[in-house]
This record gives sequence, C-alpha cells and structure tokens, in this order.
Amino acid sequence: MNQFRPPIVAVMGHIDHGKTTLLDRIRHARVAQKESGGITQHISSYQTTVDTPNGPREITFIDTPGHAAFCAMRTRGAGITDLVVLVISAVDGVMAQTKECISQIKKSNLPVIVAMTKIDLDTKNPEMVKGQLVEMDLTPEEYGGQTTVIPISSKTGEGIDTLLENILLNADIMELKNEPDAPLQAMIIESKLDKNRGPLASIIIQKGTLRLGDQIFAENIGGKVKALINSDGKPISEAGPSTPVEILGFETVPVIGALVTNHPSEPLLNFPQCQNPVDPNSPHLNVVLKADVEGTLEALKNSLSDDVCIISSGVGPVNDNDIIAAKTGHAQLFAFNTPVSKIIKTLADNENVSIFESKIIYEIIENIQSQVLKMLDPTIEDTILGEGKIIAEFKIDKVRIAGVKVSKGEISKGDIVHLMRDGKIIKNTRVGSIRQGKEIVDKIKTGNECGMTFLPYVDFKVDDDIIAYKNSK
Repeated sequence: MNQFRPPIVAVMGHIDHGKTTLLDRIRHARVAQKESGGITQHISSYQTTVDTPNGPREITFIDTPGHAAFCAMRTRGAGITDLVVLVISAVDGVMAQTKECISQIKKSNLPVIVAMTKIDLDTKNPEMVKGQLVEMDLTPEEYGGQTTVIPISSKTGEGIDTLLENILLNADIMELKNEPDAPLQAMIIESKLDKNRGPLASIIIQKGTLRLGDQIFAENIGGKVKALINSDGKPISEAGPSTPVEILGFETVPVIGALVTNHPSEPLLNFPQCQNPVDPNSPHLNVVLKADVEGTLEALKNSLSDDVCIISSGVGPVNDNDIIAAKTGHAQLFAFNTPVSKIIKTLADNENVSIFESKIIYEIIENIQSQVLKMLDPTIEDTILGEGKIIAEFKIDKVRIAGVKVSKGEISKGDIVHLMRDGKIIKNTRVGSIRQGKEIVDKIKTGNECGMTFLPYVDFKVDDDIIAYKNSK
C-alpha cells in the first residue's frame, strides 16, 4: 500500500482563460469542443497517471467553471482539494473571476501554482500578469515571492511537464496521508437524475474505500452502491482515497456538497423554494427552474436577483408537475440542458405556460434578467438589441473608456442602455462612441470587444453589465 494518496487539484480561473483546454492537453481529451458555447457548464473530475523517474503516479483534477454564476461550485471545489492550479491568460491577465478565485484560495489557505496560459500567442504579456500577481499578494518566485508561475501552452505542450512535476513536488511536501481503511468520507461534487439509470452522483473519496454493495448515505438520503464508474467511464469494483467516481444507487438525487458516509447524517445544505424572499406588494418575477444536474441548478439560483421568486425547482426532464407549478404560481419555466418532450410542450401551450430552453447557462440567466427588466421598466420592448459586460477600464485624454465585450446581439452608437450592477439598474444612458482597435465604428456585434463611452457620463465599474434597448414611447 502506498503511504501517500494522490493529490486532489482544483483548476480555477476566469472564463475563457483555458482551464478545460489545459486539462484536455493533460488528459488527451477533447472536452472543450463538446461544451455548449465552449464554456464549462459543469464541475468535472478525473484522475490521470504521470510517468516519473520513480514510477507512475496519479493526480486527481477538478475542473471548475469560470463563469460568474458558478461561485458556489468553485468554493466547493476549493474545499475538497489539496492544491489549486490558478489559470491566468498571458493575453488577458487577472480578471473578475480570477480575483474571486484568489480570494477563495487565500480563505482556504491552499498552496497555489499559477499556470500562465496562451503563452504561444503573439499578444502575450507575461510581465503584465506577474505585476498583477504582485498586486494580488501572489508575488512570483522570480520577484522574490513564493508563488510558482509556469508559462503554459495547451496548443504546443510547452510547460505541461513542468506543471505536473510541480504538482507532485507540492504533494510530496504535504505528505498526504493515505487512509483506505478509515471510515468512508467522500464529497458529492455533482448529481443528476438519469432518465434510464436513475439518480447518479459524482464524488471524490477523501478517506476510506467504497465498494459495490456498500450501504451509503448522503445526509439523509440513503442507498446501496449498484455501480461504480471511474473517470474513464469504466466500471470498477472499489475506489479508494483521492479517487473520483460516479455512483449509481441513491434512492433520490442527493444534494451537491453533501458528505457521503456509511451512516446517515444531518443535512449540511438546504435550498429553500424561494431563495430570495420578495415583497408581495412589489413587482417580482415568478419562475420555475429545471436543470440537468444539481450544480447548474445551484448556479442558476445563486445568479437571481431579489426581484425573482423561485416557485419550484429540480433536476431532470420537465414534467407535468412543473407545468402545474408554473400555472398555479403564475410563473415562467426555464429549462437548462434538460429535455422537454412534445407532450409536455403541448401541455404547456394548453395551460398558457411559457418555457425557455437553452444548453448555455448564461442564456438562461440573461433571459431571466431581461424579463425582470421588462417587468420593472415597461419602456423596454420584447427584443433587447444587445447585451455586454464591462471587462476593463482605461483613459484616453482624461476620458474614462469602458472596455466592453458584447455577449448577445449588437450595440450601436446612440443606443439607450441600462447600466446594470448586481442585477439592478444603476443608471440609464446612451452609447457615445465605439472604437474597435484603432477604428471608430458605428456598432459592435456578439463576441467582439471594443472601447465605449457613455453620454451622459455614468460612473461605471468593471463587471457591470450593459443592456441596449429601444424606447417604445
């Protein structure tokens, strides 16, 4: 028996900075291409084997989504791990979710290795990134600090071996105790209802050994292990410490973040039906939420403003009970990456229930946000012209310029816009000018970035949202 268990490593970072692509390179998979919108929508884990001079060694990786909606998921990933690989683009540098990740790392007191990705691109600026790390109190070793920064290219493979070597070196220093004979202790990192197999849970074992036929409990939900599937999709008979595995056998879908043991325990988490209690006398949007897995359902809930009341929520396909809940609660139904059958659609039409479907989580969030805006401000037409996020701020001739990335539609010079912060309207203004690169343009479309001014001036901040719309009056 090995004296030490494999390290559990959480890979964290801002959206689109290359976390999943890096793990694809390590695993030789193509996960990033399969994800809707090219963005990780779920938490995932797998174990890989690394060849070393002393023989093969294993590392367990957890890939956490970088979108703002998944704050709780990233926090949970940090809670179970031994070490964090913080992915920062050498092109874009430290951004909003990067800062959030750093805050979580510091709170958890976890060792961290910075993987500086996209080092193969001509637009890279590694010294900018290192300077930003100094400002965030993660001073690189070459600057006299203690933070290891490794330039990475997932495209060419540069730095991958160095990263793996540093992970294993940190694991050796930590001397992670292997306890296969201890009482079972594992954490559920994802769960869902499979239409063919029933409740499924993805877990990572911390202590003990899980075997086929074992009685298990996730808080007050019991079950018996009917199948164990490893991260390669192969059935196994048992799994020990640091092993990620999928379990078939729970009676119902367990709550993510729950501790898995061989005996029942008190609930650790509780999701109320109405997460943000609302004033019944004030305008609010009633919703029914359905998602493919508990993780994305949690992310949806955590992304809603105080103007939204959840009438009902759950995982799995949309069913007739969801339609009834939406009708009786005068609610709209939002379904993320989960089936809506023709029969259910017909029932929804007959009951005059609106269903919005998407396989991309931020489309669900943006649609709910737009519904709230229309409810609060009747001047907004049904079709929003464009939506974007302020991702940077800079000055030209003492004029503050907002660096904006358009996420939906298009935004044009002269458009009326809402400046949004934390789901609430801060101020209404107009787009003054738009500059893309060195060119002054009249409009900017989905997926593009630009410099933008506002007339009249608004005191914007990085991570503010802007929504362009037509005035119906």
